[in-house]
Amino acid sequence: MKLDYATLISPYPFSLTAVGAIKAPTLREIWNPSVTWQTYNLYLQLLLMTPQTYCGQKDISMFDLIASEQNLQNSYEKMFNFFFEETVIWNKENSAFLTFRKSNGNEEQSLAGIIHRDNFSELCDVILQRCGVSRSDAETDVTNVKNKRAKEILEKLQRGRQRISKKSTHDKDVDLPNLVTALAVKSNSINFINIWDLTIYQFYEQFKKEQANVYFDIQKMSVAAYGNAKNTFKGNEWYKQNL
Repeated sequence: MKLDYATLISPYPFSLTAVGAIKAPTLREIWNPSVTWQTYNLYLQLLLMTPQTYCGQKDISMFDLIASEQNLQNSYEKMFNFFFEETVIWNKENSAFLTFRKSNGNEEQSLAGIIHRDNFSELCDVILQRCGVSRSDAETDVTNVKNKRAKEILEKLQRGRQRISKKSTHDKDVDLPNLVTALAVKSNSINFINIWDLTIYQFYEQFKKEQANVYFDIQKMSVAAYGNAKNTFKGNEWYKQNL
């Protein structure tokens, strides 16, 4: 399921039928001392995890691994509870996560939905989209690929990407804390007081637009000084979606 842009920038929860409502986490929620951004990063890793990255297995689904290990059940339960409006609990009898509407007072919690083997992968993708994270081909779970030749090709690509990733070094410039500081200092309207109320997706979009506008301003100043004889500067680049 691919979420549209209007949904991605929305500050409101996104409801999945018979599952629950997925929040758009804000920077304030991510930095909450009960969570911390380091824990948030671990949650993202859980959402991106595949059987191959977890334990080297290929012929099993991630959900089946979760169903077989209590530690994974506990970890995914905590992660889902951060992103869901509902309370999420692993249910051993059903081998699934059950979501319950949060009750007021003494009311008994009512069942809202269920996270099972068939909707688990799509749910993880939806949460990642809300966080501005794309599941790369390197993390593709090939367990359910039926075509033998296609599966072999995907596995070969994965091995190549894994070799490359081992050689790459971590770029601290793109760490979230550094980007938060950079945007708070650079922006004319976002600062350390109000930045925490942005959702994580809104934050990344704001950062990208600010970055694009740096180049737009350079072009604008160049045209003001030297003209636009070749008509390469249109003046509307600042709001174009492909910037």
